[in-house]
This record gives sequence, structure tokens and C-alpha cells, in this order.
Amino acid sequence: MNILVIGKFYTEGFGLHIAENLETMGHTVSRFEPGYRSDRIGGLVGHRIDQAGRVLRGISDNLPAMRSWHLRKLWDLIENLSLDLVIVIHDFLWPSEVAELKRRSEAPVVLWFPDALVNFGRGFFMNAPYDGLFFKDPFIVDRLKNFLDIPVYYLPECFNPMKHSAANIDESELASYRCDITCAGNQHSWRVAIFKQLSEYNVKLWGPPQPLWLDIAPVTKMHQGRPVHNREKTSAFRAAKIVVNNLHYGEIWGVNVRTFEIAGIGGFQMVDWRPGIEPLFKIGKELICFRSISDLKQKIDYWLPRDDERQEIALAGMQRAHAEHTYSQRLSLLLDTLVGKESGYPLPLGRDA
Repeated sequence: MNILVIGKFYTEGFGLHIAENLETMGHTVSRFEPGYRSDRIGGLVGHRIDQAGRVLRGISDNLPAMRSWHLRKLWDLIENLSLDLVIVIHDFLWPSEVAELKRRSEAPVVLWFPDALVNFGRGFFMNAPYDGLFFKDPFIVDRLKNFLDIPVYYLPECFNPMKHSAANIDESELASYRCDITCAGNQHSWRVAIFKQLSEYNVKLWGPPQPLWLDIAPVTKMHQGRPVHNREKTSAFRAAKIVVNNLHYGEIWGVNVRTFEIAGIGGFQMVDWRPGIEPLFKIGKELICFRSISDLKQKIDYWLPRDDERQEIALAGMQRAHAEHTYSQRLSLLLDTLVGKESGYPLPLGRDA
């Protein structure tokens, strides 16, 4: 198939994983990055530049003239393509732009939204003529599928074994990442609020600098001052005894991409319980869930000295992730859903999409 992916293609970006895996699956892929280009430059200065760029993008994205000017590049690209499908990542496009995209491309256009409900913004997709909407949180699907006139499907996130595999990681690479507990991601209020209560443990946090308004003094000693990607993230998750995945409160029934990355890498994972976890992983067998900070601490104390048992659970989680939760498997399901062979990933809790 000839497929156009519209999204962001920075390192470990959702759009990049999708484009690369579609190519590996044998499809011809074209890419278009809407709005401000996010290069995710390293270091504090680079991070601040990227933040400023996002502000400018937010301003320009509200100006019809600026949007029309930028989208001319998209229309020019489509003019030279014979497309079978367009996959839009995130809710970038206004409804009128989706309609124009369908008219010009003469191909089905779908949205795969990889974020939580709290990041819906203005919800352009609700009135856009998409041919299918795919969401990672079953709560979103449960709420929208009976109200919108667009097919809505559940499609959890996943991991990329081409980028997150422990197969070729040498033990010498793990030394600088050794610790009791680790986590990787943005420093937002919820993460700081949780990890500042774990100060009695040997913790290493990986991620970009915090927002200017956020005081991270309680976790300063934990934070390593930089993010980890791909091979480095693999080393960080493999070297830690426990990877604590504190889901954002915006994840209602579903889980984040890190859930699958930790498992796929072979890390021993403790994650906030959500009702959508059980169909994805066996709790207690492939990962461990916690429901409060006191529950988390009790389980950390229990599991830290049990090396063999941790490794057994981590291995089971890794096997499950590689067998069922890769990008190629999700994309195959998306394509099969569009032609009527499937109906998205089965919803948990007995709900039928």
C-alpha cells in the first residue's frame, strides 16, 4: 500500500515509529509534518528553544492564513502521490482540512490518537470526516462510539522492537544505569509529586528539563539531567531493579506507551492499576500493579530483594510484549479493521466495540 503518515517524526516520536514499521512491513510510506517542526534538540538550551517553538506553533496554528500557507506543502505532496491510505497522528487538522485531504488524496483518512483524554484540546476530530478513529484508552472508545457518526475503535499503544530490544545490550553498558528504581519521561507535576515520596530509595529519573514553573527540588538528586532514547532507554530499564511507571491521572482505563516499552525491553515493571491492563498483561505474572503510594512502597520493599522472581516476571512480560504488542501487530490490526476483517482491539470489561 501507498500510505501517507501525517505527524511528528522526532526521535521516538509516535509518527516515526509508525512510518518506520510500515516500511518494514513492505508498504511505501510518505511523511508530512504539520505546523512547527519539533527537532527535540538536546540539553537545557535546546529544550527551551523547543518549548518556545511550541508556543509559536500554538499561535500560528490559530491563524487560517498561516495554516493555508503551510498546508500548501501537503497539497503539493499529495499531487504527486497515488495514495491508498492516510494516517493522521494526533488531532492536528481542522475538519475542513480533513475534508480537503480526502478530496485531494481520494484515499481513506483515519486518525490514531495516542494521547489521554486530557489532551483532546478543541477536539477537531469530533466534526471531521475521518473514515475511522482509533484511541488508546478504552474509556474514550466507550464514551464516543455511540455518539459520533464516525467508526471509533480501541487500539492500545505498543512498542518498537527495532528500537527497544535488549538482544544486543552488553552488560558493560548497564553499569552507569544501575539503581533500585528508575523511570523515564517528562517531569510533570504528577511524576514529581509521586517520586518525591520515594526519596529513601536509590532512584534515577531520566527526562528533559522541567517546565520553568515547576519546582523539582524534592527530586533534584534523582534526576539525571537528560532523557534516554532507544538503546539508552533499553539500558536504563534493564539495569534498574524496578521500573516504576506512574501513569498520568489522565489515563482513565488505559495505559501509556511506556507500559509496553518497559515490558518489551525486559524491565521489571510496577504500574498504576487500570481496568484495561488485565487483557494486555497478566497482573502478578508479567508485571506488578499498585493502587496507592503506600501500596507502591510495600511492593518495592517486597520485590527489591527477590532478584530471581523479578527476572521471571520481567521475562514473561517481555515475551508477552513481543508476541502481542508490537507496532507491526497494531498496524496490521488497523489495516484489517479498515477493510472489515477486524473491529479494533477487543475492549476490556466486556464492552463490545
